[in-house]
Amino acid sequence: MRGQISLEFSLLFLGMIVVILIATVHPGIFGLKKTVEISSMSLAHAAVSKMKQNIELVASGDVGTTRIVYIKCPPGTWSVNNNILYFNRSGDINYNITANCDVHINLNGNTTITNLKIIIAKIVKVNQNTVNVTIYT
Repeated sequence: MRGQISLEFSLLFLGMIVVILIATVHPGIFGLKKTVEISSMSLAHAAVSKMKQNIELVASGDVGTTRIVYIKCPPGTWSVNNNILYFNRSGDINYNITANCDVHINLNGNTTITNLKIIIAKIVKVNQNTVNVTIYT
């Protein structure tokens, strides 16, 4: 009886193959959209965080301080309401991310990003309470 395996071992082995197959195929087929949504929101949060951090950094400097920042940005729209920075996206994936800054922000340039790209933000301190942000794509 050399070279034979028991029935229990063969069933256990086949069961393990089925479990591995289900565990790897199921999330790939049904979880792709959710994975894309989460990664896009994570990237947007990082972009808003980096923009806010650099606005605060320029605001702490002297009048005329300028900083050029490269930010990896998903598709969406940048907007400002006094000192609140917004980044939102609607359509296939919906989210709205905000950041509250200590200074008044003027936003100029191309505020609508159509696809994933690295944007250039020129941040300039105009006076004690105002920072201009110009977005180039």
